[in-house]
Amino acid sequence: MRVLFFQGFTSPQMDYKASDAIGYGITAAEAIIAGLSTRGVDVVSVKPPPRESFGPERQRLSWILDGYRALLDLDLQAFDLIFIFHSLHQFPAEVRRILFDLRISVPVIGYSHGSHWDPTDTFRFVHYPDMEVVDLANLLSLDRVLLPSEFAREVILGHVSAWQSEAARQLEDKLAVVGLPIDSHRLDACRTEEEFERPTIVFNHSLIPSKQPELFAEVAARALERHDVNVVVTRHVEDEALEGLFRELQARFPERLIMGNTYPIDTYFRALWKADLQVSMATHEHLGIATLEAMYTHNCCLLPNRCSYPEITGGYEDVLYSSTVELEEKLDYYLENRSAREEAAATLHERSLRYTPEEVVPRLMAVFSELADE
Repeated sequence: MRVLFFQGFTSPQMDYKASDAIGYGITAAEAIIAGLSTRGVDVVSVKPPPRESFGPERQRLSWILDGYRALLDLDLQAFDLIFIFHSLHQFPAEVRRILFDLRISVPVIGYSHGSHWDPTDTFRFVHYPDMEVVDLANLLSLDRVLLPSEFAREVILGHVSAWQSEAARQLEDKLAVVGLPIDSHRLDACRTEEEFERPTIVFNHSLIPSKQPELFAEVAARALERHDVNVVVTRHVEDEALEGLFRELQARFPERLIMGNTYPIDTYFRALWKADLQVSMATHEHLGIATLEAMYTHNCCLLPNRCSYPEITGGYEDVLYSSTVELEEKLDYYLENRSAREEAAATLHERSLRYTPEEVVPRLMAVFSELADE
């Protein structure tokens, strides 16, 4: 089988507003390519070199346009499948139009990593408002819509159905929950026996409203007051008010609050191996790659009992919380009880193995085979 793979836009040298550009758009995509290749799939990546441009947005848009142009330079009939990693980058509807005009019939599949049909996905409403119908049109243009979780499937279908039942019926036939792989091989290569000087809590999420970084700053302040711990914030802070919060916190605890300012991937992975606990306060999460990476690296992850977290943890109630008060109680308990913390971390590591390439890529291959049979 020969697959034309549209990778997502990435920004490995500097932070970007979307987490996929500096994180899973690199690691998960590379894991997929490697996993498919080892199973005999000939993967041809469409990854235009970045153009010199004024600012990251112009660079990203030029990159997307160059991806469309690549379709005109390739012998598309030589491919069995077109695979779009992120349906908000190259629009599937535009790819489908190009195929129609060229009179070429090739199945097209693609991931939806979030959706305008999930009201909690505030990132899309802030940066791409009033595009719900465009989002749905793109999903309906695909032969299969790949989703990272059952939670994402339920949320998207529920809200599309409330708007237009026939569109929901058509979409339901196209949905395939396959997960998204963590790059376990690269994580293993970055494993270190080094430890921080004291137990360490890591916050490895993008610093956007749906991840509630301001609330985390409050929880972190109380943890730093009560315990001899480190707190590591891995991402760069752009919001001035939020930066002020963390600056004040760092002034109070100069040796114990560590601002990573968006670590390079390998440095970030090593920091996860060195950490002990991870905390999420997200109100939107279709999968939680950052949490899965922390689970894989033997962190005790304390997670809200909502979104995809019950799914990826297998409903492990010991680490799920329903209020900030409950979070702080569990945080105190696990900081004070190392054996319990390590036991929870070991359980979460086992649950994370369902999202290694060895587990996810066969699910992708099943989708490929199904399309080939059709």
